[in-house]
Amino acid sequence: MTGGIADLLHEPPPFVVREAAGLERFAAVMGEDGWDRERILALPDVDLPYWYAQRRAMDFVLAEVPFRAGERLLDVGSNTCWASNIFAGAGLEVVALDIASAQMQGLRTADWFLEEGERYFERVLSTMYDPALADASFDYVFCCEVLHHNDSAHLGRTLRELHRLLRPGGRLLVVNEPLRFPLRLKLDHGQEVAEFEGNENVYFLHQYLRAARAAGFRVTLPSLTAAAHGPLREPGGHLQGVKRWLRRSGAGRGVLRALRVGLFFWRHAIRGDANMTLLGER
Repeated sequence: MTGGIADLLHEPPPFVVREAAGLERFAAVMGEDGWDRERILALPDVDLPYWYAQRRAMDFVLAEVPFRAGERLLDVGSNTCWASNIFAGAGLEVVALDIASAQMQGLRTADWFLEEGERYFERVLSTMYDPALADASFDYVFCCEVLHHNDSAHLGRTLRELHRLLRPGGRLLVVNEPLRFPLRLKLDHGQEVAEFEGNENVYFLHQYLRAARAAGFRVTLPSLTAAAHGPLREPGGHLQGVKRWLRRSGAGRGVLRALRVGLFFWRHAIRGDANMTLLGER
């Protein structure tokens, strides 16, 4: 135990060492960009498109899942620990798990939340594919934009481990997971942050579903959410007029519904403009 962090990351493989070092470098970049304690404590409520998407995902989870005080939750890839802080505020017993301890990009960031004195959660330094935690010790496992940091050899293993950690009836909560699509293969996925060696990967929706089901999960809500970071724009005035005209008749409403379905599948299932939300049950 060092600085309140349980170190279970023994002899990590080189790719984990590189990724943790990259997070240290990224934390330095954040500091140069003006990030500080006050801004971290405000997460996810900061005026940036990326964080707008995280707030939207958290609001969905809090509305969808009937959390009860005293239940246990594992926050996988907790990073800045903002989600751990929110769940602890909801009365859950939380364990934040990450491979990095860097302040602003790892488990030491939690010091700022904990020093406020209102909430508490545990911290564990560990990989997600080999966590040295007890079987059936959590009611929930939360993964926000983190599973894609597994290569294909580790994705299934990670999901099997998360299944092991959940109690019978426990739930896996996955949000904001980037996806690959037939017309958007994202062959350059992660290139913009390649210098930080983040082990970035990208998968099709069916690959996540297959891996989750093979691990033993009953997938209760696989869905797609708009990947656009920031408020969605309303259609222009002329399109609004067409929509009003279509709504005025039964046939028009049917046409409008079909157009919406077609547009959704084009944007989110073929062309690709969505992230994955997946709720699974043990």
